[in-house]
Amino acid sequence: MTRRRAPSLVVVSALAGALLVVVLAAWASSIGPSGVLRGDGPSAAATPSADASDSASAAPEQREPPEPAQPRGTPPWVRAFVWLVNIAVVVGLVVLAARFGAVPLVRSTRRRRAERRRRNAGRLEFEVLEAADAVAREMRAGAADQRRLLGEDSSPRNAVVACWDRFETQAAAAGLARAAWETSAEYTMRVLDMVDADQPAVSRLGELYREARFSEHPVTEDHRREALAALDAIHRTLRRPAEVGA
Repeated sequence: MTRRRAPSLVVVSALAGALLVVVLAAWASSIGPSGVLRGDGPSAAATPSADASDSASAAPEQREPPEPAQPRGTPPWVRAFVWLVNIAVVVGLVVLAARFGAVPLVRSTRRRRAERRRRNAGRLEFEVLEAADAVAREMRAGAADQRRLLGEDSSPRNAVVACWDRFETQAAAAGLARAAWETSAEYTMRVLDMVDADQPAVSRLGELYREARFSEHPVTEDHRREALAALDAIHRTLRRPAEVGA
């Protein structure tokens, strides 16, 4: 038994004893002394009389039977006092139960939940950093092929689209799955943000991709050169494996 629990048990025991005493007192007061101690006492017939011989010869007198004693009821103030004491004891027991039972339980539950959230947050952060490092390695390994794909003799439109789509292929090869609610473009933007790629370069290459994919006006060699410059900036700013533990 710890020091913290011992005083609470003593107080609870004392209050329980007080409640028992109050209940017994209320019961005794309600039934009166005649109900607690029963008995007729010594009989009058067993008491010898000095005039027994004279009364035997004399004519019996007519005596009225004594009136039975009326038991006295419990005074109202006693009943009110007992009721108040009972209420006070019950309230005290409830307060003690809440103080030494419910409150510590709630605090313990909150501490466990907070600790679980901290562990989950740390694990999630580690998983995100680990995935980002894997994607960065995959992009760095495929940088030369991606640049060659963009500089091929194919049309600038097709080259820009194929270059942007390669980011999605690299992320999937690194084990980073695409969410069900994400579009292809949203998935690629999330991947590039995860690996700390240069944001202006990502934005410009994304604009060139949308222009090449969805517009009808010509995509020229100038667009190809702009895409190559943005791609080189992205590759230069990819996160390094040493940054994962930082």
